[in-house]
Amino acid sequence: METFVDNLSLKTEMNRNVAVVTITGRIDSATSPVLDEALKKSVSANSKIVLDLQGVDYMSSAGIRALITAALAAQKSGGALKLASVPESINSILYTVGLNQKVDSYPSVEEAVASFLIT
Repeated sequence: METFVDNLSLKTEMNRNVAVVTITGRIDSATSPVLDEALKKSVSANSKIVLDLQGVDYMSSAGIRALITAALAAQKSGGALKLASVPESINSILYTVGLNQKVDSYPSVEEAVASFLIT
């Protein structure tokens, strides 16, 4: 499933029973409601979620809130939200707000998906 709005593109695919959401563009106050809705749908369908952030060039506090909300919902459903291919500029924001201590991050989508198979 693909969604396009403003400067944001979301594509969801299944990979070994894990929902992989590929995000491209900007996550800000204008686009975060679309991300929120897509992540809610993904969590309700499958509590194992990997967000591929390689194509994200900006994330505001609204985007961080969307990630936290999705991570908590996935955890409540017995799963987890994991991040993959996080650009350095986004990674530094996640470290600044402490999200790196709550959500696991992996260098690639394949490693993030594989981490679900180990646990």
